[in-house]
Amino acid sequence: MSSIAAQFRSVSFPGAPFPAARHLDDIASPGHRDDIDWLRAIAVLSVVAFHFETPGIFGGFVGVDIFFVISGYLIIGILQSEIAQGRFSFTGFYERRLRRLLPALYVMVVLTALPSLHFLLNSERAEFFRSAVAVVTFTSNIFFWQQSGYFDRAAVEKPLLHSWSLAVEEQFYLVLPVLIWGVLRFAHGRRLVLPITLVMLAVASFALGLILMRDGASASAFFLSPARAWEFLIGGLMALPGVPQPRPGLAQRSARGLSLLLMAIPILSLRPGPGFPGLNAVAPCLGAAMFIWSGIGVANVARSALSPLSLPQFFGRISYSLYLWHWPLFAFARFAKPGLVLEAHEKAALFALTVSVSYLSWRYVEQPFRSRSLAATPRTAFSMAAVASLLLLLGSIAAVIFGGSSSEADRAAARLDAYNDYDMKPVYRYGTCFTTSDGRLGDACLTAAPGKTNILLWGDSFAAHYYHGLTASLDLHAVNIMQATQPACMPTLSAETQGLASCRAFAAQMRDYFGEQKPDLVVMSADWLEYARPPRFGGMIADLKQTITHLNEAGIAVVLLGPSLQFRARLPSMLARAELRGIAATSEEFVRADIYALDRMMRNALPVGEGLSYVSILDAVCPERRCPLTEHGVPLSFDHAHLTAQGSVYMMAKVAPSLKILPR
Repeated sequence: MSSIAAQFRSVSFPGAPFPAARHLDDIASPGHRDDIDWLRAIAVLSVVAFHFETPGIFGGFVGVDIFFVISGYLIIGILQSEIAQGRFSFTGFYERRLRRLLPALYVMVVLTALPSLHFLLNSERAEFFRSAVAVVTFTSNIFFWQQSGYFDRAAVEKPLLHSWSLAVEEQFYLVLPVLIWGVLRFAHGRRLVLPITLVMLAVASFALGLILMRDGASASAFFLSPARAWEFLIGGLMALPGVPQPRPGLAQRSARGLSLLLMAIPILSLRPGPGFPGLNAVAPCLGAAMFIWSGIGVANVARSALSPLSLPQFFGRISYSLYLWHWPLFAFARFAKPGLVLEAHEKAALFALTVSVSYLSWRYVEQPFRSRSLAATPRTAFSMAAVASLLLLLGSIAAVIFGGSSSEADRAAARLDAYNDYDMKPVYRYGTCFTTSDGRLGDACLTAAPGKTNILLWGDSFAAHYYHGLTASLDLHAVNIMQATQPACMPTLSAETQGLASCRAFAAQMRDYFGEQKPDLVVMSADWLEYARPPRFGGMIADLKQTITHLNEAGIAVVLLGPSLQFRARLPSMLARAELRGIAATSEEFVRADIYALDRMMRNALPVGEGLSYVSILDAVCPERRCPLTEHGVPLSFDHAHLTAQGSVYMMAKVAPSLKILPR
């Protein structure tokens, strides 16, 4: 995220120079570097594609890290160059920063506040205006660090979440000029003092990030500036005098190609989660630094407007505004949809709108301030920034304090939205028969009861969420329900097909268990939609057949539960938005259509017979595709699919008769 991209360098068109901004480009080499615009385009388009949920762009969030590297290169280059030439001033530096950052940022915040009055719950509006205060005070990263993780479910409901990266940059700008000025002042001409200092700081910052992640504080490593400083610093090292230029020709092209590969691999393959930044951030940052290095000393080539490279250059120029606008536009576009999901054609139209708005922001907000056609003098610029900041602060604080009373619709929506924070642990037997630390289960989960029908519920979280409902639907005087469940672990005896170490341990334990125990019935369930993602359906079916055959040969009957009811987004959020807007909540809008196709495919592919029964959850719960969404006012699911206690009881009451066990 950081749209930092366009942040430090003004764009000048032929015949329309901006002298004050052109000064920012005079760092490692004179003049405008087209390749920096290309790198900005890679960064911002990666972030936008990730947020717009573009297929195949799983790790587009690393575009922020690329922006950080660009920022470090430009800013450290500016600082050391100006200090060395005796023309550096803190006033001039910060004037350029506020001209570059604040106008477009403040306009975005003000205009984003308008739809928040319609689309957000009262509590969300209050949080929105608190986050606006954090934007003005350059503390957004700290604010969102205290709220929730960047990859958490609530992230998409925070229209200003993306401002966290700007706060990291702004904090970087506050510290770095003083640091470099002090180092160079006391270095007394010794050229190695500055690079050694920057290397030591980068190593310390990177080590801090690794320590935080090792200790389970990945959110701190993600949001907080000290653990991110190394990304700026490795970019800055590329801007220091004495860095050797790449040899023209094959060496330069090879470096450029390798840099693109280092960035492309994480953009296309890295998954969001607690494993980032840490070591996973190294490749995109090194790739960005190598991209910058490979262009040092390389002259720009005159190109026509129809050149293929003109398009990425355009996106590089508007990258700051594009970064600012893409996230709130996406968030509010989702809120406008009953199912909180945008179709592919809607995302394409939204992208076109976002580019248009971003161009207008760049053309009519960014450029006038950077070219000094607005706020011509430093005094005027600082005065306007101070007044705008004060007004935005006072307005945001007033909105938090005098936010108004909630309507009945808002209160009803808030009650539904509260299920996003549902405590599933007691319902799923978390920590004992589900989500154990080493992937193995205790005897309490697998102990058979003499004189009773012993049923083993086996699978991942999509099996665990049925346990509560089964205990409510079956006669526990006659039936003993055992539970063997682990997250993200398909019920299979083939350990080698499991991706996680905990799942391999789980599969090995179950193989040993079935070698010694013989439950009367095994009920298998899992997130089949996940395990069957192309091209894995055939492998999943083959694995299931092998496992079921093994159990049948041991005299164990199997019931396989088909795909669970899954929603297009978090069900409580969808219900809350529908309530807030006064629109009908329908399963047609809310339920994923692809689960019905998967249900048919699995039914046709599995060898149903004496030892295997296939039970369609969807047939039992959604006759003619009309699915319930709530049970006694409680959402069936607390997220996109995992059941609440009420949802589990409702669904298993429908399914239990198919298990050929008399209900209570």
